[in-house]
Amino acid sequence: MCENVDNTIWKRCQEGKEFLKMQRMHKEMKEDIGMEKKKYSIKEDFSMLALLIIPVGVAVNFVGGQLASILKLPMYLDTIGTIFAAMLCGPWVGAVTGGLTNVVTGIANPVNFAFIPVNVIAGLVTGFLARKQMFSVWWKWLISMLVMAWVSIIVSAPIVVLVYGGVTGGGTSIITAAAMAAGANIWAAFFGTEGVFQVLDRIISFLICWAVIKVIPPRTLVKFGCGSNYIKEKK
Repeated sequence: MCENVDNTIWKRCQEGKEFLKMQRMHKEMKEDIGMEKKKYSIKEDFSMLALLIIPVGVAVNFVGGQLASILKLPMYLDTIGTIFAAMLCGPWVGAVTGGLTNVVTGIANPVNFAFIPVNVIAGLVTGFLARKQMFSVWWKWLISMLVMAWVSIIVSAPIVVLVYGGVTGGGTSIITAAAMAAGANIWAAFFGTEGVFQVLDRIISFLICWAVIKVIPPRTLVKFGCGSNYIKEKK
């Protein structure tokens, strides 16, 4: 009788193990096909690695902005670090990176203080697009670039036109000033110029960030809030 009881217990243990195994497999299958949505939280976004990414992003933004200024490029290149932080860590880390960038650069050039909302919103938009996996295939990231560029244009338009009269002394200001001198309306000159070069700026910035993300090992990517979204493309 004891032997029968032992056999029954053993069978139930085996059945329990099989059930747990099937549960794990089912969960993995749901995650693979996107049925199981990842839960995000602001607290988890600001992990130790994310906190290390913020100063790196600010430094990259500073170097990119200075490079564009020295070379007199019709672009800004001052959101590369913001986009990188947002793509990896989510919207809130991206927003902090963008805001701190303008605070730091504003010390040397007070004009940048006025554009804090532009860089903050750039981080938020990029981060939310990353959460929706809008950088997984080429047509999605192309749409994302257009969204990111035009959100920045719309947010910066009142600042540039109403506060600085259409010319801030950097980026595309020379082209905007030339269009205004040729008789174009200040709003038309701004949107016409920014509509082209902001999109180009975002595409170049994204490609740089994407190239860096591709060389990050999967075991490191999973430690970031949105890092797991890029692992499949690495296989």
